[in-house]
Amino acid sequence: MTNRLAACAALVLSLSVASPVLAHGFTKPQHGGIVTTSGETLFELVAKPAGVQLYVIDDDEPVAASGMTASLTTNTGGKTQNVPLKPAAGNRFDGPALKLAPGAKVAVMVINKTSQAHLGGTFIIK
Repeated sequence: MTNRLAACAALVLSLSVASPVLAHGFTKPQHGGIVTTSGETLFELVAKPAGVQLYVIDDDEPVAASGMTASLTTNTGGKTQNVPLKPAAGNRFDGPALKLAPGAKVAVMVINKTSQAHLGGTFIIK
């Protein structure tokens, strides 16, 4: 009986272990930045001389920035900075004058204004 119980527990555990999720569609940068995914949501972070840009694609479709809020949290050398991003054209958010140093850890949080769904991802700047 104990062996059966252990076998059932092992089976349940093996079924509950997360298997890798393969994103479909574009997973390569479309704007020259770096990409991370969270489920069906793709984030592309682009460093520009005038600041950063963040592009959001969900289920292979650009998501209108006007319907969301976005912010970045950066950690460079132990110093943390929270930066709200401004909605721009299409699926882009802008962080004017924000510079990202190599080695910086960046977390992005996007919130859908209607559903209040939170989407997030992380980057390490090289």
